Amino acid sequence: MKAGVGARTPQQKVTGVAERLESYLRRYDTAHDHRAPFTYIYLRLTRSLAAGLGTGEPAFDDPDWVANLSVALSGAYFAAMDGIDDWVETRQPDGQLHPDDLPASIPQPWRDVYAASSVPRSYVLEDVLFSMMAHMSYDLPLTLRGMGDRQDIESRIADFHRMNDVLASCIDEVQNGLAARYWHVLADLDRLLTRQDELLSNYGVRVARGMAWFNFDRLSNPQARAAAELSIKKSTAGLIEEIRAPNDPRLRLGLQVARWLVPSRRKWPNPASDV
Repeated sequence: MKAGVGARTPQQKVTGVAERLESYLRRYDTAHDHRAPFTYIYLRLTRSLAAGLGTGEPAFDDPDWVANLSVALSGAYFAAMDGIDDWVETRQPDGQLHPDDLPASIPQPWRDVYAASSVPRSYVLEDVLFSMMAHMSYDLPLTLRGMGDRQDIESRIADFHRMNDVLASCIDEVQNGLAARYWHVLADLDRLLTRQDELLSNYGVRVARGMAWFNFDRLSNPQARAAAELSIKKSTAGLIEEIRAPNDPRLRLGLQVARWLVPSRRKWPNPASDV
């Protein structure tokens, strides 16, 4: 269906999301805010989706639905970030935080992520992984649920997987850009995080988005909804705990020593630099 006069095309809608993400990224880079690396990843992936909608490759059955999902999903992210910004502006926190320090109006996974970034020697890769988990395991299934009734959304599964193809296919290139922009020691961080960075890979993106669809299905089932809601609220904290304090005492001690030995080596780009 052709867009009416004055209506935005699917590509224009997603480009609008990218433009807003870029404005947040510039602000975070200027402030040396740990939210910048994930926002950079999100921006690059969104631009890839906009490009795919512009070229028609892949050929989505309903490009407008794809664009609307991108807009709605980004809205959840922007709302959480704005909530954090409002709290920071009034509290001006300094030092390590606990998730409960942040207001309940901010979704639990994002409180977990923001508190985790306040820990001394937090790493760029951690900032990205924790944020990806919150966005994909929590924001995405809830956004899908809000897009329409279950039958209508389930009819979009082919387009949803085409989106997976677009996003997953460019993740290696985006990860290289992340390393060049914020941190150069990917090999050190791979060892430190014991391959937990698989989420930031072609395979990881597909699996995470597939789990989001599964949890959307659970949220749509009255008998499974309560358990699903609890699960998606706890998933991000579970990943943080697995990386920061695994159950195996020897592994936990090894990671604590490695964290002490390996500096974060975080660098910040010029906010005016190209993205």
